[in-house]
Amino acid sequence: MELTDKNYEKIIKNNKKPVFIDFYSPTCGPCQMLTKLIDERLEKYGEENDIPVVKCDVSHNLKLASAFKIESVPFTIVVMPNEKLKYPELGLKDESYYFNLIDKLAGKGSFFSRLFS
Repeated sequence: MELTDKNYEKIIKNNKKPVFIDFYSPTCGPCQMLTKLIDERLEKYGEENDIPVVKCDVSHNLKLASAFKIESVPFTIVVMPNEKLKYPELGLKDESYYFNLIDKLAGKGSFFSRLFS
């Protein structure tokens, strides 16, 4: 799902769950790798675990980029229900990081540990 300046209130402010946000630029190579992971698997995994996973194109959503003080991408962060910011990460991480973070936010063991148990 795409997070924009216009739908921020609906998606973030009124959410009772943590929301994972990926700030990206369409001209950034590492951003495109993360966007592909989100589109192909992470967004669905988040839905299955009741954790919204959203993307925000900083080049088209300048208010959000400014509000979150985005200076470099890819930048991921989690907005908690009380609007506290947690787990800020700059740069592309190994995909297991993102799946494990969703698991942590959902309050369960890691994705990979469940595969081998």
